Amino acid sequence: MQFDIRDLVDLLPMHVCLDRSGKILSSGRTIARILGGHARMSDAFVHIGRDGQETAPEDMLARIASGRRVFLNLRAREDIYLRGHGVPSRGGCLLLNLGFGVSLSPAIRAFDLTDSDFSPADLAMEFLFLHEANKAALSELSRVNKSLKAAREDAQLMSVTDPLTGVLNRRGFDLAFSRAMEQREKTPFALIHLDLDHFKQVNDRFGHAAGDRILQQAAEAIRAEIRASDKLCRAGGDEFLILMFSTTCHAAIQSACHRIIRRIETMETGRESSGVSASIGIAICPPGLAAGTFDLFERADAALYQAKDTGRGRVRTWEELE
Repeated sequence: MQFDIRDLVDLLPMHVCLDRSGKILSSGRTIARILGGHARMSDAFVHIGRDGQETAPEDMLARIASGRRVFLNLRAREDIYLRGHGVPSRGGCLLLNLGFGVSLSPAIRAFDLTDSDFSPADLAMEFLFLHEANKAALSELSRVNKSLKAAREDAQLMSVTDPLTGVLNRRGFDLAFSRAMEQREKTPFALIHLDLDHFKQVNDRFGHAAGDRILQQAAEAIRAEIRASDKLCRAGGDEFLILMFSTTCHAAIQSACHRIIRRIETMETGRESSGVSASIGIAICPPGLAAGTFDLFERADAALYQAKDTGRGRVRTWEELE
């Protein structure tokens, strides 16, 4: 039975027929586009041996003649590899049929291949579709995971943030306070308790919306006078707590607190802010004190109430009460 070599062009679009010297006698319509007009296989391809290194063209021809597989790397595109199996023909030629394998996707993009460029029996395009579908699924899964991560981070942030003022809520502050107590040997700090003066009158006269604006402005006023390393919390109602790590110097802390009070007293939020001030109590936690021998919150509270009892709009420290 005889076959015309021209029949192979359509039947095997990825075939190459070579003579014993490696000269290309004929090629399928698809591989012809990849060969780019080269007359010899060694001009278009590098033969890759078992060790992953380039071998001589004679080694490739010998493997084809012995019916063994060959692995080729396209010289013009180092990212495209082909694998094939060859047999010697009765006419003394070598017949090699090639496929892309894992390089299918870059080869299709590089040479604009379509389903018609492959044999009807070739599952290359089906594998490509599966590969692309898998990529799309992984991409969507990655997007969903990123979205879930962002939602989880948002939820975690919301769980420790006061929604009105954007500062820490009491839960977030308690976590920060616990860490501060654990590290107080290396990083001493001060606990500051602030309570707005005459705030109830704002709610009673102008309503809760006006009161909310005052609280937001007060949070901004406090934040403007503390460092980024310090922690600010709205403890509830019109009370704020501050962990001040930037200094434990009595004079520096008192100076910062007086500036906070001045900012609050001069807030520009309309007539409802008139008369609003703040009282502040300070308790310093120096290093070297054993946990459980004192209650820092009670000390700050006691100092705050002393500030209120002596006329409001004032700053008091625990040490002044001893």
